Amino acid sequence: MLPNHLLKVCMKDHSNEERNAEVERAKKSMKAWTLQGRTWDYNAMVKRYPDEASRQALLEDLRERHFFIINDPMDAQAESSHRPPGAAVETHNKKPAQPTLQDCQRVLRVSKADMLIIHRKLQDQQHVEEDQRTLFRYFCEAILVLRYFQRPEAVRAFKASDWINKRNVDGLIHMEVQSTKQSAKFSLTEEDSAMLDAYFLKIHPGCLQDCQDDQGRFFLSKQGLPVGNVTSDLRRLHEQYDLPSFSSQQARRAQITMAWWRSVQLAKREELLLSQCSRRPPSVSKVSLLIQKEAWTGNCPCPEDVVAKWRPATRVQVESDPWIITTIRNQKWTGLALKDFGTKGQGVVATKAFAMGSVVCDYHGKVITGAEGRKMVKSIKCDMAYLFFFHAAGRDLCVDAETFPCECHPTENTIGRRINHSSKRANLRPVHCLMNFPEGPRDVILFQAKRDIHLCEELLFDYGVKRKSFRGEALDLDWLDE
Repeated sequence: MLPNHLLKVCMKDHSNEERNAEVERAKKSMKAWTLQGRTWDYNAMVKRYPDEASRQALLEDLRERHFFIINDPMDAQAESSHRPPGAAVETHNKKPAQPTLQDCQRVLRVSKADMLIIHRKLQDQQHVEEDQRTLFRYFCEAILVLRYFQRPEAVRAFKASDWINKRNVDGLIHMEVQSTKQSAKFSLTEEDSAMLDAYFLKIHPGCLQDCQDDQGRFFLSKQGLPVGNVTSDLRRLHEQYDLPSFSSQQARRAQITMAWWRSVQLAKREELLLSQCSRRPPSVSKVSLLIQKEAWTGNCPCPEDVVAKWRPATRVQVESDPWIITTIRNQKWTGLALKDFGTKGQGVVATKAFAMGSVVCDYHGKVITGAEGRKMVKSIKCDMAYLFFFHAAGRDLCVDAETFPCECHPTENTIGRRINHSSKRANLRPVHCLMNFPEGPRDVILFQAKRDIHLCEELLFDYGVKRKSFRGEALDLDWLDE
């Protein structure tokens, strides 16, 4: 709509290049606002707005306007409203910030370079010091606890037989720990599997001692006994790299939080993609192109899933859909063509497939009262009259497509009036919408696909009565979302 507005109003005296440049500038500005302007960080708000009452009022306003709030304290108790302005805040009354998944897994990233060196030495049969072997065991335990969120009890009970019975499926190493009261199942990447395999083949055999009962465990101490406390091993690994230690419970909680946020993000992205395809179901290639334009680097929706989740637009969505409003204005409906059916006369066929629920076109004409329409019928001498009578919100109305061409499209052959009747083979249904045009709401009759419509299939709808001149007479039209 912006190009038409610029052409007719704001930049009608400018060149096409200047108007196109303004459209591109507006697109970039809108995208920048969507990505940055809609996101607020509560921690930054605390510093910027020290007054709690003002900050909470702003926060509630942002929530109502559907802004994205990072570090939103909604689940935490609000700060005491009885504290006098400027009073010092006692730090012991504040809950510590919950660590993120990146915080919990930082030790894996920091120690990775050293572990790769040890791994290479083990593979090359080079000498590895005892403390380095122990550190490598700590790292392998940390992989299972911090990256695959296994409980320390499950890691401690992990047996050599569990590792021997692992399965490679589509590049992932499937594991099942059968030694615990509740079986643990997880899948390792090939890189992490290589680390555990190096421990099992190069370090584990050296820990076995005839005089000690290893209980068939995977992780053994240098004395040949099963590892007794995995949590302590993780703490020692963090201390080795001078990092704050995080428990397995904190890691699992951080993973749950991250998974929840990723699911919310994915749902929002799917919603964004579907909002750009409200009139008709998109193809997989179109969704892929839309994803590519967004330049998302991760957590991208699957195009096939987006296509499967497409649903016909609701009444509220249709009544404000800018594409439908624009198309009603210019009568440039796509996928439709007139065809001569001989003695039957002209009709309309589909030049593309329409999915069930798709908005196909409108029955275009001036909306008059039902009384005026019936008066026109009496003055028409031929059997065919292009008048559509309907009831809406207690009003008796009629779409006058008999007056052709219409006042708003003197050179256009509006196609909706050419759709033929069939009470048994109808593939369209008329629906009434109060479209939100910029100048105000307007009654419009839209044709919606009752079922999937195939290429080259004739479009038909049930006029509602026997006489063709009373199309839709006394027909209570359904709303789109009912």
